[in-house]
Amino acid sequence: MSTLENTNAPAGTGANVEDQLSGGSTTTVPNTPRRLRAVPENATAGDVTALRAEMQVAALQVDDWPPYGSSAWLRLDPKDPRVYAATLEAAEQHRRATAERQRLDWLMDNDPVEWWREITADANAYAARQGHVIAARRTAAEIRAARSNATNRPPHQLRATPGWPPIAVPGRPGKYLTPGQESTT
Repeated sequence: MSTLENTNAPAGTGANVEDQLSGGSTTTVPNTPRRLRAVPENATAGDVTALRAEMQVAALQVDDWPPYGSSAWLRLDPKDPRVYAATLEAAEQHRRATAERQRLDWLMDNDPVEWWREITADANAYAARQGHVIAARRTAAEIRAARSNATNRPPHQLRATPGWPPIAVPGRPGKYLTPGQESTT
């Protein structure tokens, strides 16, 4: 086994790999067998993948790019580094969404109470922020009671005002209420 096979060398053969390992003239970063200090011991594959994607975008030296698949992205020259940056971003978003979906599926199968707490956390937080608004609203029972009471009110007592003309008594044609009368009988 050669010394190249013992290292974490990238795929390739011959002088190119040896040149990379020795920090040669190629533009790639040399791949030495030492561990990266930026990656913690307990880092997951997803953490390392995210770091790698960020480093690749940083190496492209682009600050902004159109969304992957957009018409602006499609108009870019295929050799434009922004095409690759948008592709990396889309791949990373897909990886994260897939990982989150798998985590929630696992949680649903193994701890349904915790799963329910997590998927309703945003709704619960919103409800907590809107609690005073919700508490001020009338319940359905209160609305029904108010409607019922609106049709069951006691009759209005007519009172004539001095200086005003007599009031016609509803339901009694030809009867009028004048000031000083308290009843329509």
